Amino acid sequence: MFHKSKTVDMTEGAILPQIIAFALPLFVGNLFQQLYNTTDCFVVGKFLGRDALAAIGASSQFVFTVIGFFNGFSTGAQVVISQSFGAKNIRRMQGAIHTAIASAFVISAFMTVFGIFVSPLVLRAISVPQDVFDLADSYLRIYFSGIAFLILYNVGSGILRALGDSRRPFYFLVFSSVVNIALDLLFVLGLGLGIRGAAWATVISEGISIVPVFFVLMRGDELFRVRIKNLKIDIVILKEILRIGLPGAIASSLTAFSNTFIQKYVNLFTSSCAAGWAVFVRLDQFMQTAMMSIAFSAMTFVSQNFGASKTERIRQGIKSSLSLKLVFIAFLALMLFIFAGSLTSIFIDDEESIRYGSIFIRCTAPFYLLCAVCMFFAQVLRGLGDSLAPTIITFSGFVVLRQTFLFIATRLTPSFYVVSMAYPVVWIFTSTTMTCYYRFRYSKFELKA
Repeated sequence: MFHKSKTVDMTEGAILPQIIAFALPLFVGNLFQQLYNTTDCFVVGKFLGRDALAAIGASSQFVFTVIGFFNGFSTGAQVVISQSFGAKNIRRMQGAIHTAIASAFVISAFMTVFGIFVSPLVLRAISVPQDVFDLADSYLRIYFSGIAFLILYNVGSGILRALGDSRRPFYFLVFSSVVNIALDLLFVLGLGLGIRGAAWATVISEGISIVPVFFVLMRGDELFRVRIKNLKIDIVILKEILRIGLPGAIASSLTAFSNTFIQKYVNLFTSSCAAGWAVFVRLDQFMQTAMMSIAFSAMTFVSQNFGASKTERIRQGIKSSLSLKLVFIAFLALMLFIFAGSLTSIFIDDEESIRYGSIFIRCTAPFYLLCAVCMFFAQVLRGLGDSLAPTIITFSGFVVLRQTFLFIATRLTPSFYVVSMAYPVVWIFTSTTMTCYYRFRYSKFELKA
């Protein structure tokens, strides 16, 4: 598993089996990555109570803000590596790999200091209730002390995925997720460390996850082997990574930051509402994981074939991937809608919190197909090297329109039902706009690498 080459050239062979084979371990692996925070949510909600669960909910979107920025950067690196791999330009590919890792170390140091310093400022800005403020602040500070582990894992596993290998990152992540569950139970229940124990369990688990990834990168296939002496930032390649990745990084970060301020509107209601929202956020991240897995699979497929100048294969891959995604997301959304109450009760026993969580889920579930379409075309466009337009569309909807809607609607009707519609309203706009742009830009355009 560690030494045998598992790179996959997606420029040849049957399309749909390749996409499924790539997306499945990516989905399950990302699902296990969600277990980091979901396990915290479950253990804290069941054993520490409503206030502790509300504290994790209050901090979650700020965490996604920081992670979203680096994931956008990682996407740019993955596109450059995939295109170079598809074009068989090994020298450029190796330069991109070493540049991405070297940049990750620099960004990790900055993100650690930034996160620890601004956490209390953000919590005050979103009006976190005083009874959960100290809990949320402690959780965030500990989480950001280990944010470098998550960043380095994401860039390392992203390199493997860019080369068509989504299985080994999955194996490594499953192992670290199991460790996280065990540590959550040990620290929270066994040692009585409370919410701080849940945070430390996450940090330690993330640290474990990077060990096998970098073992593979430094001892594996000669094609992508990382050498410490070659870890330097190639300015030309970095500019290309930033050209593709920076718009998405900024959009993802600002979107998550915008979602942080949804918490401010949630906080206008009771602690039960905040706890119900915290559960909804976890389940929403599960859906986002499912959508991103197929979208990233399509992006890798498109990137490699774009590098190989295989236009017709790109078109076929886009159609197959989109059909697969719509069927899969429709099924998951239906399950969420039907079992909203049961799923919420897994995390917390408070009846009022379960009611709020169920309402948030059922107001959102019917619209997940629209979000899936938007996300899919955004990643396909990035795989083709077009990152700016998807970023503008995403920012306009997920940030500007969402905050405008909440600002106006909550003043006209101060109801949590209005807050729960903030996601669907935006998805209607972004999916329509993204689809129109994609059809305008590419449906009648002869793609050229």
